Amino acid sequence: MKHILTKVLSWAMLAAVAAGSTSCLNEYLDKAPDAGLDEKEVFSKYANFKSYFDAVYNGANFNIKVHYPQWFAGNNQKFTMEGLTDLCDMTRIQRCQPGKQGDGSTVIYAVGYNSDASSKTAKVPYSWKSIRVANMAIRNIDMLQDATDREKKDLLAQAYFVRAYCHFELFRLYGSLPYIDKVMGSEDEWDLPRLSDYDMLQRVAADFQTAADIFDEAGLMRRDPASGSGHLSASDQDKPNGVTALAMKGRALLYAASPLSNPGNDIARWQEAAEANWTALKSALDYGYLLLAKDKYTDNFYGTKYTNEQLWAYTSGSTTNYNNDRVQAFVPYCFSNNAFSSGQCPTQNFVDKFETAGGWPLNTPEERAAATAAGQYNEQNPYTNRDPRFDVVVIYNQKPVQGYGNASIYVNEDGSLPSGSLIQKRSGSEDGVSETFYYEQKRTGALSNKGVQNLLLTDPIIRLAEVYLNYAEAANEAYGPDGQAPGATMTALQALNTVRDRVGMPAVLDTYTTDKKALRPRIKNERTVELCFEGYHYYCDIRRWKDAPSIHRTRLMGMRVTKLNAGATAQYPTGFRYERFELPSNRQIAWKNDGMYYVQFQTSDLLKMKNYVPNEAW
Repeated sequence: MKHILTKVLSWAMLAAVAAGSTSCLNEYLDKAPDAGLDEKEVFSKYANFKSYFDAVYNGANFNIKVHYPQWFAGNNQKFTMEGLTDLCDMTRIQRCQPGKQGDGSTVIYAVGYNSDASSKTAKVPYSWKSIRVANMAIRNIDMLQDATDREKKDLLAQAYFVRAYCHFELFRLYGSLPYIDKVMGSEDEWDLPRLSDYDMLQRVAADFQTAADIFDEAGLMRRDPASGSGHLSASDQDKPNGVTALAMKGRALLYAASPLSNPGNDIARWQEAAEANWTALKSALDYGYLLLAKDKYTDNFYGTKYTNEQLWAYTSGSTTNYNNDRVQAFVPYCFSNNAFSSGQCPTQNFVDKFETAGGWPLNTPEERAAATAAGQYNEQNPYTNRDPRFDVVVIYNQKPVQGYGNASIYVNEDGSLPSGSLIQKRSGSEDGVSETFYYEQKRTGALSNKGVQNLLLTDPIIRLAEVYLNYAEAANEAYGPDGQAPGATMTALQALNTVRDRVGMPAVLDTYTTDKKALRPRIKNERTVELCFEGYHYYCDIRRWKDAPSIHRTRLMGMRVTKLNAGATAQYPTGFRYERFELPSNRQIAWKNDGMYYVQFQTSDLLKMKNYVPNEAW
């Protein structure tokens, strides 16, 4: 542990993050503590203190952006965390596909340690650095002399928030860790044993609560007015606030209650999570956050800098080109003409998660047969009468795509490809086109070399819809579909249906609302559809639910589309034949062992630890 923490936490490495600071501050920060750094000069002056702390967001040598989905997608392997699941196939295999099949060693560097010039994926060292800065800020806050009470409390609340956030993000990937809540010195014991999952998440939740309390004292439950002048345009809109802290606490306690961290299914943990998420939900609504209307739904992801549904979001602040390295994991070769692009290609397994417009599930052959018998679904006209979010997320055959007309994602009856085909493989070792006959567009819309060439993109790190779903899940497990947390005015089912209603979906069918066991799969499905491709949600959800082993043992499917010479017929009303097929073996998924619940630390680090064993399965 000392190797991980001490080698990456020297103040010399923090010097370059003091952008905008005085030359005097740079001189001080360039020195290590042992060289006689004058901490008073740094921490007594607000401008210096703030410049030092803000490095956790914008530092050149480290920052917490490594946990933001869009930032991570700029990794040099061009894959996303969803690409490690059954949700999609990445067109570039590289390190993603071996990791998807259980070779954890291939993703160690790409996910956690890479600190190359792009600085996109160094989650481990960058997190420890940010924790160090947060602890320094907490320890030295009383040295600050020229700040207002509000400014001082804002910095302190952010420090508690960042400390909790970094520990939690590491937990989501690596499992439980020691909780570093003080500035570690050379005389301290660094090789600390890890906490239990519950104890670690309790520490995370406590820090988030402390942050929320201090934000509240500072009048910063949100940073901008709920409406009117200044709404969604505060200069510090990119920083967390009190509502964010309560929502993140609720997320952490949901993990603490989930099967992976709660093997005995202690109902008290679900009750605790339900209460925390209700508190967060009520606070968000009290402070004016709202679910966007259906016609504004995509504003949460692109085209708008910030929305009133985002409790905390990251935006680059300027438009992004279709070839920017931050979108090469999203925008595929056929839309970028860039050999280094990859792209998330939804599987048929995922497409089936979008219910019919009438609310009929389609996940299994039995469910599809029932929906077909009810006149809700036709496998030979599969993209009509679907959940409206389907058109937001998935590019499918004949979908209108800006710059491409109706997307040509099919083969002719003789096996040839049409002019302008979006599955025309390029020459070379990396195809860059879909194997599933689908592409994803939720995160980037019409961003392409023929469509919109520059677009403002935003990461909704946590938004109100998730809080509704967090509450729905916890309340259902604690109290059942029609139960609610103490003091709450909404049941689990009502919270779930609120998210559905926003996009025009009907309430969950009665057959799935009889008890918590019946409703559970619909809650999981709703989370997957609503939060898909927003980063780690699905990757982490199937692990915390302990569904990952069974999911990774399923076969990944695509939907082959063939244009018929005879055109439309009664059997094939669109003039195309749709056939499910298994993806090639080198694009399948596997569950090698339970070590896949967690990402590995580097072996060189593990060998230096005597007391800390992060994952016994390794």
